[in-house]
This record gives sequence, structure tokens and C-alpha cells, in this order.
Amino acid sequence: MVIKEYQLEKIIKDNTQFLNILIYGPNEGLVRDQIEKLTKNYLSQGEYEEVSFNGKDLDDDPGSLEAIIRSVSMFFKNKIVTADGVKDKHLSIIEEIVLKTPGHGVLIIKEGSLSKSSKIRKFFEEHKTCLSLPCYEDDSRSIMKNIEEFTIRNSFELSRDIKNYLLQSLSNDRMVSKRELEKIEIFYMNSDSNIKLEEIKILLNDTSSQNLNKMNEHVMFGNTFKSSKIINKLLSEGTSPISLVRSVINYLLRVQQTKIEMKKGNNFDSSIKILKPPVFWKDKDNFQKHCFKWPLQGIESSLNRLLETEITCKLNSKLANINCEKSILLVANNGRQYFKN
Repeated sequence: MVIKEYQLEKIIKDNTQFLNILIYGPNEGLVRDQIEKLTKNYLSQGEYEEVSFNGKDLDDDPGSLEAIIRSVSMFFKNKIVTADGVKDKHLSIIEEIVLKTPGHGVLIIKEGSLSKSSKIRKFFEEHKTCLSLPCYEDDSRSIMKNIEEFTIRNSFELSRDIKNYLLQSLSNDRMVSKRELEKIEIFYMNSDSNIKLEEIKILLNDTSSQNLNKMNEHVMFGNTFKSSKIINKLLSEGTSPISLVRSVINYLLRVQQTKIEMKKGNNFDSSIKILKPPVFWKDKDNFQKHCFKWPLQGIESSLNRLLETEITCKLNSKLANINCEKSILLVANNGRQYFKN
């Protein structure tokens, strides 16, 4: 049976049988979102174990997927098995699993684009105990819906001009557009300032955004020379000095949040789960180093300095660039001390 995105939540809620579902399509971000929504719902019940499976293993051992589904865990009653890379040549194996599935559990087949002639797609669309959820590229309506949900979730006030700009600028792949919206969320986190179109344009400009990320990285590692170089580059391109200060503030706040969780006895991986939005996987290694090297006292003193600088920049715009660079470089100097040890 073919279902749509909005139907998934009700199906999960009402389901009492083993769920077999194909989630596929060119919108990789939406595919990931739907799988995450599905797994989170079941994992929250505390009776499910999450298992990943590579379809290539079926070539060497056709019974391996069924064995995983049927194996009994000492700690969980049921399983959620996400199988990636299952192809048409494996259809007979999937058919047999569907016919023999136990009373409870979930089998998710994750794929990219599938043509109408795909045997796997046809089977999941037509079999009465299977579901097929296609994830096509986001259209204007979907993108605007995501913008509205993002606005409500973060209690932001976005002007019509900003919403229209986002509608024109965001990707039709959910994963890419989600990443762009996360930049805005991080930037305006803990800020009482109005959201400005000019700042949004800078944030969604890949070059400017990447330079802000690099600046944060160099500051935290204590590289004052590279920090100064990027600060001056950003300022010369018209980036507001307050934007630079706020970018470092938000990064420090995320490190602080993580360290507080770690102080409670949680490990790093558990601690970063509280961060909204989550740490991007490419940034995780450096973020971990910053969390381990920067002490809470140093973070607090740096935050106080930067918060004072933000106020100073607002009161005296003529000296804003100078005060911005001076303050951020003093924070970078702290980082240099911490990474010496």
C-alpha cells in the first residue's frame, strides 16, 4: 500500500502487527527524517532494539536478514531493522520474510530513487501487509510548511520578506534545507535581537557561513593569526561585527551545555544529544576536542567578555569592528592556553 508522509504517524500509532515498510526516493533528507520519526516512536516504548543491515550481505548469506529479525535479544522483546541496499535480485528473500514475520517489530527497507518497474517497489505497493512511502523532492508548499514549523518550534518572528527569501533559497532536499535552517537557529539562539534579512542572506551564503564556522574553530583552538585573518575578511565583506561576536557566543554556549552534561557523569556522545540543533557529523571531532580542553570557568569568562562586547558594539557602531576583533582574539588567546596543556 502506498502512503503519504502525513499518514505515517497515524499508521505507527494504530499498528499492532509486524510493520514492513519501504521508504525511498530522491529526497535523501526526507527519507532520513521518516526513518528517524519511525524509529524514535518505537524506541520510545523501550521494548525495541535498533539494528542496521547492509543488503550486500544477502549476496553471501541469503538467510542473514531473516536470522537477525528472528534472533531473540536478552534485553528487548522486538526489533527495528533498517536494511539499506536491498535490490530487486533479493525480492524472493524479502517475500519470504514478509510471509513469515513474527507478531511485532519493524522492517524498514531504505532506498534512493526507484523506477515504476522496480520489483521491490511494486511488491511493497501491492502486498497487503506492506507499506511504501515515496519521498519526492520538496515543492514550494512543503518548503513553506517546513519554514512555518521551524518558526513556531523556535518561537521566531520572521517577516514576509524573510520567509519569501527562504522559500526561494532553500534546497528541495530536506536534509540540505534542514542544515540551512539549523544555521539560523544556532545564530539566533539565546538572542533577543530581531531577525534581519541581511543577516539571513549572510548565513545562507555558503562562503560566509563556512568562514564563520572556521572562525569559531580557530578561536576555540587558540589560533589567533588565522582567527584575525578570517575576522578581517568577514568584516571587509560586510558581515556585521555583532554577527561575528554572536557566532562565537553561540558556539561557546553549546560547548558549555555539553560540559555541564558531562559533569553529571554522562559521556560525550550522550551529552551532545541534548543540543538543538545537533552537532553536524563533520564538526563532531573538533567539537569534542573543544569540550575536553576548554574549562567551564574559561567558557564563562569568555562569554561574559563577548556579551559585554555585543552591547558595546550596539552602543558605538564606529568602534564596533575594532572592539569585535579585540574581544574575539582575547577569547582565542584563552584557547591557545588551554591547548598548550
